[in-house]
Amino acid sequence: MKHISIPFVLLLIIPGLLQAQNRIGTGSMKNIYTQYCASCHGQNMEGGQGSSLIDDVWIYGSTDADIAKVIREGVPELGMVPWKSVLDEEQIRGLLILIREQKQLAETTGILEKVRPLGGIFSTDLHNFKLEKVTEVNDILWSIAFLPDQSILITQRNGKLWHIVDGQKSEITGMPEVRDVGQGGLLEVAPHPDYESNGWVYLSFSEDLGHTIESKNASMTTVVRGRIKNNQWVDEEEIFRVPPGYHTTRGGHYGSRFVFKDEYLFFPIGDRQEGDPAQDLTVPHGKIHRIYHDGRIPEGNPFYTTPGAYKSIWTYGNRNPQGLDMHPVTGDLWSTEHGPRGGDELNLIRPAINYGWPVITYGMNYDGTPWTDKTHMKGMEQPVLYWLPSIAVCGIDFYDGDKFPGWKNNLLVGGMASEEVQRLVIEDQKVIHRETILKKQGRVRDIETGPDGTIYVALNTRGPNSGALYKFVPLGEPRWTSLFNGRDLSGWEVRDGASTVLVDDGTLVAFHQDPTSHTYLTSKKSYGDFIMELDVKVVGDLNSGILLRGQSNSHFRNGKVHGYQMEIDQSDRKWTGGIYEEMGRGWLYSLEGKADAQKAYRPSDWNHYRIEAIGSHFRIWVNDVPTLNMVDKKMTKGVIGFQIQKLPKNGGGGAVYIRNVRIISDEAGNHINSIAIPEQAIDEVAVLGGL
Repeated sequence: MKHISIPFVLLLIIPGLLQAQNRIGTGSMKNIYTQYCASCHGQNMEGGQGSSLIDDVWIYGSTDADIAKVIREGVPELGMVPWKSVLDEEQIRGLLILIREQKQLAETTGILEKVRPLGGIFSTDLHNFKLEKVTEVNDILWSIAFLPDQSILITQRNGKLWHIVDGQKSEITGMPEVRDVGQGGLLEVAPHPDYESNGWVYLSFSEDLGHTIESKNASMTTVVRGRIKNNQWVDEEEIFRVPPGYHTTRGGHYGSRFVFKDEYLFFPIGDRQEGDPAQDLTVPHGKIHRIYHDGRIPEGNPFYTTPGAYKSIWTYGNRNPQGLDMHPVTGDLWSTEHGPRGGDELNLIRPAINYGWPVITYGMNYDGTPWTDKTHMKGMEQPVLYWLPSIAVCGIDFYDGDKFPGWKNNLLVGGMASEEVQRLVIEDQKVIHRETILKKQGRVRDIETGPDGTIYVALNTRGPNSGALYKFVPLGEPRWTSLFNGRDLSGWEVRDGASTVLVDDGTLVAFHQDPTSHTYLTSKKSYGDFIMELDVKVVGDLNSGILLRGQSNSHFRNGKVHGYQMEIDQSDRKWTGGIYEEMGRGWLYSLEGKADAQKAYRPSDWNHYRIEAIGSHFRIWVNDVPTLNMVDKKMTKGVIGFQIQKLPKNGGGGAVYIRNVRIISDEAGNHINSIAIPEQAIDEVAVLGGL
């Protein structure tokens, strides 16, 4: 467990964090931390006189319960006093959330770098793609649905429904009146499963039936269905309408997504920002409902015969579900719902289950004060996954297309405040892997698989409100070309020095032999953009290197090879994977201070390298560990090669072994890998990061 200094308790005693989910770790509590605690634990909890609180190294356990116990009981031998007489359980819970938030902030740089597009290409663990705009609207784009002819329906929150055919959108007239206030408006849209035969389209929206409370207008979520004929909304039928007495003046938490399963329609209604009614079976909000397609209520619903209960209830204790989808293989129903500040949830939806809100939660109030200390209670379901900090979860979609085969049946989760899409791998009703595949391109409201297997996403911005529909366009498989035929030096030439290079059993072998000059084995062909992978082993006490976009000019050093060189460093310095500019500016990108990168190389052994040179961007991996992310504009084209160093005067020597050299030079930018280390731009004159 960490040593938590005494002033840390003030973080939870004084409330007032700015009320915004996407401004975690800021506000008055952060100011108090800076004033009283930073001298011990660092400005951002990174450690100082006291240990770090964000590195996930916890001596006495890393779970919330473990950390809370140490805060509560203390560890006297480490100078950590017990705080159970000063902090109540809610304050201890809030402190944990603050620590988790700060850890997420510490990781943000790496996440952003990993998902940042290069040349418009987004790279993920399994697939690369680019974003292509389909259309845009002048308000919040809320929901996406597809008709059998592959045309698209989208809802605009201020009440407009659009039909998009071949990229051209037409407004549907005659729409029902919606209450466009707060989080309310026109929400979900979806066609009936048998749309081709019946033409039904379902809508949900916030509706004002004229009911007032203390002279304020009240509203609630309503579901209707109708047909679209000649771009007009016609044949409307009521499917689910709550009596005015249940309406509320609160402006948020309308919930509302649709899932059709068999003859049933499932949809949620949020707690309408009132909390306690989510536990009350006599009211409709804070619930997920099940009805027939035509609005009738199934007698098999779990509370149909419970006296006073709202008969359409399927689950309760739901705060504000805004993601709902069915697994394409198992048929399981899954939901994402907003937590308060922290504690967004992924839930497996089963009948009659109480999901706990507002009695238990992994979050706290938006102002940073505790909501409750309770995360568990008998009779209340635990989430399959919770996000802490919150990402402001919204639309979800199980990918069931073929354009991204590695994502088959994975759950795609949208985040609004975090502006991201996460990919969740679910097996046996558990999340076994998570990856962020899109970030900081806009607030993600909905995500949907198109009939052709393309992924569509609704991205929004505020101030003023605007929305756009984009699609993920997959990029083809890379076309690798071998640079070494395994038999001879065809396509290569030995330059400058007199060291010997030969082919032995499918491997290029270069011996350090020349005492006066470096020798280079270079390609005869020049390359601009390329991605190269290869295996290299350096044996002996001399370093080597891989030449990238090498140059040879008769007017410079009598035509000797020079340029970017990826270092292969056999010394204790351990800078393998950095770049040195031979006969130029020297070290452009060293590995000084980069501990993870320095550990990647295995001396005197085979090492696998991946090198990406795309425009002015250079990115390198050593044994799958990222070591370099550099931008430099000096050389845009040149040869690829290998350095065989000259022999030192005091003796020594060795050899360089090279095999499995392959390259992508055609549309190489489409096949980049994501990288989680910050980009470093190199000054064209000064030498940075090296000596």
